[in-house]
This record gives sequence, structure tokens and C-alpha cells, in this order.
Amino acid sequence: MAGRSLLNRDIERAHRAAKLEASPNSLSPMVTRGGNQNWQIHPGWVQRLKWAGLLPFARLVEATRSEVIGERVGTPIKRLQQDNSLLTSLVDRWKPETHTFHFRWGEMAPTLQDVSFLLGLPLAGQPIGPLAEPMLWDEEMHARFQGTRPGQTDFLCEDHGPKCDWLLNFEVSQFTPPMSEAQITRSLEAYILWLLGKVMFTENHQTTISRRFIPIALEIAEAQTADDIIQRSWGSAVLAATYRGLCNACTLVSPKSGLLGCPLFLQLWSWERFPIGRPDIDADRPFGANELDDPDHIDMPTFGILWTRRERRFARDQVKNCYPAFTEQFDVLDDRAVIWEPYMAAAVHARYPGGISNLCYRDCAYWMTQSKIIFDVSVEVMAQQMIMRQFGSQQLVDPPPPIAPLPAYVHKYNRKGTNHSSTWWLQRVGSYVAEWDGATTHVWPNDEQFDPQEFDAYLQRYTAATRVRLIPPTDPAEAPHASMHDMYPTQSTAGSRQHAGQMTSYLQDEVTRYTRQVSSGLLLQPRNQQVSWLRRLEDKLRGIYSAITCSRSSDVVQRHLLPPRPSTQQQRRPLLTPTATPRPPPPDRAGGSSWQHHTPSVDDFQYQHHGSRPRLTPTVTPRPPPPDHAGGSSWQQQQHTPSVDDYQYQQHGMFGDYQQQAAFDEWQLQQASFMGGAGYTQGYTQHTAFNPSWGASHQDPEHMEYYNTQQNYVGMQTPPPEPTQETQYDPESGSWIPARITRAPDRFGWTPRVTPPPRNPRRRP
Repeated sequence: MAGRSLLNRDIERAHRAAKLEASPNSLSPMVTRGGNQNWQIHPGWVQRLKWAGLLPFARLVEATRSEVIGERVGTPIKRLQQDNSLLTSLVDRWKPETHTFHFRWGEMAPTLQDVSFLLGLPLAGQPIGPLAEPMLWDEEMHARFQGTRPGQTDFLCEDHGPKCDWLLNFEVSQFTPPMSEAQITRSLEAYILWLLGKVMFTENHQTTISRRFIPIALEIAEAQTADDIIQRSWGSAVLAATYRGLCNACTLVSPKSGLLGCPLFLQLWSWERFPIGRPDIDADRPFGANELDDPDHIDMPTFGILWTRRERRFARDQVKNCYPAFTEQFDVLDDRAVIWEPYMAAAVHARYPGGISNLCYRDCAYWMTQSKIIFDVSVEVMAQQMIMRQFGSQQLVDPPPPIAPLPAYVHKYNRKGTNHSSTWWLQRVGSYVAEWDGATTHVWPNDEQFDPQEFDAYLQRYTAATRVRLIPPTDPAEAPHASMHDMYPTQSTAGSRQHAGQMTSYLQDEVTRYTRQVSSGLLLQPRNQQVSWLRRLEDKLRGIYSAITCSRSSDVVQRHLLPPRPSTQQQRRPLLTPTATPRPPPPDRAGGSSWQHHTPSVDDFQYQHHGSRPRLTPTVTPRPPPPDHAGGSSWQQQQHTPSVDDYQYQQHGMFGDYQQQAAFDEWQLQQASFMGGAGYTQGYTQHTAFNPSWGASHQDPEHMEYYNTQQNYVGMQTPPPEPTQETQYDPESGSWIPARITRAPDRFGWTPRVTPPPRNPRRRP
């Protein structure tokens, strides 16, 4: 296999990883089809669930109250929500060719060992092969459940199976205690249908449960002894259904595509091994011996019970944009942050000093089997020889292929569009069902201990034969050893594409918010607010540019200046003490602008890579003209066209603040074609001629300087042509030619007066 690709080209073209690499924002998280609530376990069910080997798994999704959580007694535990973003990030890395996840640190996959420790499901027993479809199941089921509980709704079903909403009529909480034996039996049958169809083997049918599970549920519910229940290999069936769900989901790219199988198992497996999306469950506090206890050592805790029974606290980083964040975190994760062997004896003793369920160890002989795993018509192959490091064994550079590879057409078997009987299916997969009888005799050897040098050689072959990243890489920081308290990777993603995307999203929100403020408020904001906002915009644009143009995060920010990792503990925020900001020293002194002894900073480090920071140059706004001058509040010459500013000046006189002054300057630039050039100067000359009271003695130097500035500026503009005609009739066109419009258009929604009313000029004291 050395030198060959681990990927199939046909599968890879349709794989989610190829779509995600080409267009990172084109895919959305997948959905799961689990139930919306958990069921309570009635004490009358316990013995029959123990006989069937389902009791430890049922405890994971039991609706119960924890005895003690910190100092709060009887606090209800929230139902375990399945993290679709985390599960989708794993689906993107699943390869049907190898039945393993491809990470940058090697291959990994859930195995039968994980099924035993996390779920406590038995591996020994008959494989759950092709399921039989019962005849007249609806009539028989309606007769069995009729009159079970007063006030129950009518029997509801579809061709696929009974309705989930109808099964909720038989929850334990719906009955009035004490329950009769018939009520306990029927409620247990409804519960097993829910457990199989909504937790262990989920399907795309959201509102119904498959009718193929009815014979199994009826067998367990009506059992009187352990011999009345067939011993089934529930663990291998759950793993086969999970593998089939991953193989189908990794090629689905449409919105709201579903991840089937057992998403609960996949999520628990990820939490045990990776610090991505992992909640804090107070793992240092051991599981109490009085919480689960059983003389038979069956109804005891498993490794998955802590994640479902303890209060879960998540980091704030996991709330917004989880899917793209998790995608990058898997790409920058270091192998030292991975928990390769979570089920060591020390971990068992630390978590569960009272012991764990016997089902976690009982079937260890099946963990390394080469036999195929089966659920219904799905046949899947395991690849333990490619993930030997998970068992603490030596990982060969060139793992050997299976002795009897699974044909591609067998791997494609499914129930879609077929109505074949269980006998027809058994003829196709019967050989693989019989192969499970010798599962403990055909196993992969795992006698040699893990060798780091051999694993490094394996990584060189592996990384050259597959895709190990989905997005451009960043420079990972030194990561500490893995811990159960790690809730997210310790590597910084500053300078990466994900970092640039987050900054762009924040920038868009800020621009939108500022635009709404301007639209709903004043026409112009104060100058200091505008400059402050523009500087923030400039800094964020520079950060985005740095993120998308740098290949390492160290090009953007120094490692020792990274902020500390946030904590999820409820801590009191410290009070901030304001400090006085000293005035800057003169330019020629120490610390001044021209002082040559300069200490480099983080900004200097950025400017060496991206150039100097541009500065905003403020413009000097001239003072307004006197009232009787051109543009003043009392200018009454006919050449002047009144505007909104004239109306403001009639109400308030001279400019009262910066906004009026800026509005006048802006209006003057917009109306240059109507009141500019020589006409403006001529209006001022005529106005002073008709108003001799405003003479040179009333013009102080500041007003004269402003007038000269305005006259020079306006003189540079091209004056509009004077009217050359009055309204007259054109015989060639046969229409009247209107006179040339000389006044400004009504831009502000009101009609100004042609001639402003006379008013006395403002007299200076």
C-alpha cells in the first residue's frame, strides 16, 4: 500500500471534504433524528432490560434527577443535546475507503472497545441480521394496547410503523401509580420501540418507528425468564449502524442532510478523546457508589454515564459559528491534545472508585476481531490494523489488508426502494452472519507495544496518501498534555481564515449598526464620533488584511501576548481602577515624536510585515461669512436662491455649532453649479452697494480673511451661463421653450420663498 493513495477518486469527488475545501461556506451542519425527550425507567423494567443486555445503555438516556450536584439537591439534568456542528466536523473527515477518520495526526475510528466502555452493550450473542417484517402488525398492536391507560389517544400508525406521538401515551409519568403488571408490560414495549428507533438505530422517518423492531420489543417486554430473550450482539449492531450512517453522510451536501445510526455514541466517543466541543463535567469528582449499584455488577456506571448524568458547562467560544470553528480546530489540533487510550486502569479507578459495569470488560475478546459487523442488511468492515495506537499497540508503516475484503456491492446494500423479505436478504448476507460465530478466533494481533519511531514512519506514508487538512494551515503553538478539562484547543487561530471570517462578520455588524444610527438620527454625526468610528474601522480592516495575507499567526500577534484561556467558572469580575493618562512629552525630549531611542512593540512587529499605518488627516473648516455677506443669513439679493440653510439661519442667526457649519459647507459644494463663480462674487458686490451700512469699519480681519478665502475658492469654479432667452415659441419644433432655470432645485422636500422677507441687518455691539 506504500506510495498508493488511500482515497477513491469517485468517492472523493462527491465527498463533503472536497466541497468544503473548494468553498468553505457552501455547507451547513447536518441534522440528527433523535427523540425530543427522555423516558423514565420503571423499576418493573429493570430485570428484563438486564436480561436483554440493554440496561447500562438505557441509563445513559434516562430521565432522572441527580442526587447531588455541588450544593444543589435534586437538580434536574437537561436532556443531552446532540451537537450537530461537532458531529458534522467528524463526518467531513470520515473515509468510506478505510472506515477511519483522517486527521493530521493519523487515522482514528470508534471500535468495539469504545462501544463496551461508553455504552455498556454486549458484544457476544447473535448478530442482528436481516429484520423480519411482521404481518398484520398494526391490528395486533392496536389490540394489545387498547385500554392500557384511561384517556389514551386512538392508535396512530403509518405503513412504516407506529407514530412516536402515540407511543408517548405510555410513558411512566402518564400512568397513575401503582401500575398493574399489564401496564408495566405495555409501557416497556413502547419504551423499547422508542429506545431502538430514536436512540440506537435512528432513521430519516422522524415521526414513526420502524415496524421491524416490534417483534424484538414484544419479546423483551413479555419475557418471564432470561431464557425467553435471545442474546443479541447489540454492540456490534450499533457500531455497524454508525459506520453505515457515516459512509452515507460524508457524501451528502444538501441542506438539512441527516446523520443516521447512533449519533449519541459518536458524540460520546469524540468527547472522550478530543478537546473540541467538550463540556466541563467536573471529572475530578468521582461517580458516587450510591448512584448506581447492582449485586450482579450489570447495572453499574459506564464511561458514558458521566457525560449524561453530570451538569454540563460549555465554553462561550462554542456558542457562535460552531461548525466553521470546529472545522479549523480539528485542523490545528496537535496529537498531544488527543487522548489515545482513555480507558486505562488509572482513569477507571479515579472516575469510578466503586467499579464499573461488567459489560465493559466481559466481551474484550471481540475487540480485535476481523469478522464483519452487521445490522439488518448493512454489512461493515472494521480496520483495527490502521488504528493500533488506540489500543496501545505498534502501528505498522504499511498496515496489512483484511484477509477477506468486503465487496463493494455488498457494502451498498440498503432498504431503499426494495420490499424483499428477510429470507431473501439472509441469502445475500448469510455468510457474514455465520462468520460472527468465530469472531473471537480470527483477530488482529496486538502483542507489540507502541513504538513512536515506527509511528512517525507511518505518518510520512499516511500524510502523502490522503487529505489531512480541510482549510489552509496555521502555525500551532506548543500544546500541553491532554486533559479531561480541555474544552477547546489551546492553539491560537489568529491569522487564519477562520479568524478573518469572524472579524469580517463583526465588521459587517458594526457598519450595519452605524448606518442605522445615521439613517434614524441626525444628518451628520459630530466630528469626533466620525473620526473615532473610522479609526476603529481602519484597525479592523488592517486585522482582516493581516489574517488573509499571513501564513503564520506569529506574523500578526506575538505568542507571549496572547490572552489567557477563558474560564467557565462563575467568578466575580474585578473592578477596574481608572488611571490618569499623562500628556505626551515634547518632540525633542525622551519619549517624544523625534526621539530616536524607540522601543519596538506589537504594532511595530505588524508594520514590518504589512507597512506603516495610514493616518486620517483632519481638514480645517473655515468660519461662516458675516450675515450681510454672500451666503450670510441676511443676504437679500435676487441672485441668491434661498435654501434649507437660509431657513436655519433665519431661525438661529449665525452658525451655532459644528453641524450647521458642516451642513453649510456641504450644501455650498452641492450648489456650486447654481451659485458659484462670478455670479457669487457679483452678488456680494451688489449687496454691499445696496447696503452701505455694512462698510469696512464693520469688517474685522477674521471676516475679511474668510471672505477672501471663499472668493478665491469660488472663483476657481466654472460659473453657470446666464439666461439667454425668455419663454418663447419655437416654430420649428412647434412647442414653447421655457426660460432657463436659475434657482436651485427643491432637494429637501419644501418650496422656498422667491424673495426672503426683509430683515434688519445684525448690528455688532
